[in-house]
Amino acid sequence: MNTKFGQYLKTLRLEAGFGLRKFAGLIEMPASNLSAIEHGRRTIPKEKLFLAAEVLGLESGTEEWNRLFDLSKQADQIPADVEQIASRGFIPALLRTIDNKQLDEQDIQRLIEEIQGQG
Repeated sequence: MNTKFGQYLKTLRLEAGFGLRKFAGLIEMPASNLSAIEHGRRTIPKEKLFLAAEVLGLESGTEEWNRLFDLSKQADQIPADVEQIASRGFIPALLRTIDNKQLDEQDIQRLIEEIQGQG
């Protein structure tokens, strides 16, 4: 399972001032399940992950949001928030274009910065 995710979720929960039982109630989950997630014995259901991010006050696209979702994924998965975005029709075309143009990491970073208005 994913201990790093559980540790990060616990850190965020504690920083937000939530006890285990209180936070579990807010994300509509038994406290025992939340404890198992925080100790890496269970994975968090996708819908609970989004609810947890909301309860924690995380904003989409922030470093904390991205780290939470990145750590939540299993080895052969993409993060849940990216999976939701990937269902849009243009995403496969974008990824194929990046692959066909054989962009390296620096090219992709420049593309990201340009899209974000930093380039």
